[in-house]
Amino acid sequence: MYISMKIPEEKKITVPDNLDLAWHAKLAINGLMGTIDPKVYYEPYFLTYYQARPAYFLHWSSMPSGVQPKYLEALALMKCITGASEIQNEDGFIQSFMENIKEDGLMYDRALPDRPWNVGVGYGRKDWNEDYANVAGNGRLINGMWYYYQLTGDEVWKRAMQRTAEKINEIAVRKNDYAYFPDSKCGNDFSWVKNGWPHTNEPGGPQEGNEGSTVFYQTLPIRGLMKWYQVSGDERMLDLSVRLARFGMKKKFYGAGNELDPDVGAERAHTWGHIHGNMAAFRGILDYAIIAGDIKALEFVNDGYQFYRHHLSPQLGSSLGYESCCVGDWPALGIALSDAGVGDYWDDVDYAIRNAATQAQCMDAEAYYKMGQKFAERPKDSRIGAPTDMRFTRSIAVKPIPGLEDTDDVIERSMGAMCNALRGGMYQLPNQMACCTGNGIQGFYYGWEAAIRHNNGVSTVNLFYTRFSPWMDLISYLPYEGKILIKNKTTKNINVRIPGWIRLCDVCVKMNGNVVVPDIAGRYMRISNLTGNEQIEFTFPQPRRTLEITMPDYNHRPHGLGRARVSVNLVGSTIIGFKESGEEDSMGTEPTQIKLYEYPLFYKKYRRGEYAEKETNYYVPPKAIKWY
Repeated sequence: MYISMKIPEEKKITVPDNLDLAWHAKLAINGLMGTIDPKVYYEPYFLTYYQARPAYFLHWSSMPSGVQPKYLEALALMKCITGASEIQNEDGFIQSFMENIKEDGLMYDRALPDRPWNVGVGYGRKDWNEDYANVAGNGRLINGMWYYYQLTGDEVWKRAMQRTAEKINEIAVRKNDYAYFPDSKCGNDFSWVKNGWPHTNEPGGPQEGNEGSTVFYQTLPIRGLMKWYQVSGDERMLDLSVRLARFGMKKKFYGAGNELDPDVGAERAHTWGHIHGNMAAFRGILDYAIIAGDIKALEFVNDGYQFYRHHLSPQLGSSLGYESCCVGDWPALGIALSDAGVGDYWDDVDYAIRNAATQAQCMDAEAYYKMGQKFAERPKDSRIGAPTDMRFTRSIAVKPIPGLEDTDDVIERSMGAMCNALRGGMYQLPNQMACCTGNGIQGFYYGWEAAIRHNNGVSTVNLFYTRFSPWMDLISYLPYEGKILIKNKTTKNINVRIPGWIRLCDVCVKMNGNVVVPDIAGRYMRISNLTGNEQIEFTFPQPRRTLEITMPDYNHRPHGLGRARVSVNLVGSTIIGFKESGEEDSMGTEPTQIKLYEYPLFYKKYRRGEYAEKETNYYVPPKAIKWY
């Protein structure tokens, strides 16, 4: 661990060595705070390249206003899971936000001498160098401040939320019954320029801007606006959110390729293009729909989710080429839609977190060191770089700008961050991207929070993840054996959702060693009239199966992989490796790819027939952050 922090260690407990979201969250804090630059306003480095010797960080545009707010969100959530405090760089990181937004409430990418990457690196026009604010990112900033307000109770976050929300409300362009943000072509897509919009032209299609993700930039601000609406009751925020959602659901932004009836597809939220951009856009609409009770918008997002599900491999939680931002978006949509009652997507969520979110995280430092050794030594700021360095592989190739790169302790600092993408169901793309780190990491929290819900004496278990809570502790033995153990504390009634891969008739329930017969409602088993201190054990068979999967290609774009096919071995819902791969080393076939399901090491232990335990901190967070 490169970044120092204080973790509560009042008590230790021995648990199975398996999926541990608290461990992933602690590592994620290292990846978050290690991939920022304290010398330049604590701005995240946009990219990390491992296919080089030495590995290097790269600064790029639109980090403060576009990506740094995601880091704020993620850090608050990871702190909630772990109880981490005294985190290296955190104070300066937070102060950087407060300094940046002092002027008018917005977070800006500043045109400053020590930020030479502000201009000329591929977004919009090449002739600007101005202060600009990514509006979508500023919506996320309100979201992150809401998380910190819940975590700390400090009114400074509430005051900051108000200023940012009111400024976004001020700059939105209203027309008829909808609203939008124009594409200024200054900085990142659809960004506000401090001197005002250069025009107010309405976006006309789904793939405008450099990223080709129009709706992302129109509806993502809703997530922040609706949080401030919940805190303040300010009806202006609800009104703007309604208008942005209406605009974001217009048929002109939808319709996938090769549909029999494109008109119907557009009405049903069928999409094409930037997968994270579209998923995140749905999350903005969904936040509004749930809070406002807009059934039309809720069903629209549910239709879009189901279309996505058809173009993903649910068991793998990914598609042929899958940006790691999505490992946060996909489970968030599944949880929120399940909570809203329009579907039961808990199995999707479980697969996505177990088999995609965990495997998108950069964890195996030794493997990254080995990767770099396969390349010739490269001086910093060279005119050639890692094979995936976009400065040298795209038509936007530019002369290296001194100051963009950093080679200090790159691998140690970036462990816990998220790789750029998952490829073909088998490998990580061998670089890390800050937007994926800030967004993807949050998937750990969504799964952790949703694993146990509690209300008025009733606890509900939705996911079989080890978690310690004020009401009960849940210890999972998957995949070693089909078993979960509940140590009750204060809960009067417990509902346990049985995953779809388990037959209800195969579940055995024991309380304090005695067989009990629970009530059953749908996929939930209910045990009532508890007094506290009970130990309740659920056991069930875990089917073993091998899946032959042709990886869906959502974008129908070339990925350099052809039509990838993968064979995976599953035990229950846990992928434990690839069928007859014969590869125990983390290196893949191209001399430098990180193979999935090799790290954490419990995968290898399980495949060797070992049952492994570990000692971990017994930390019970005093409260959970409400995240939508």
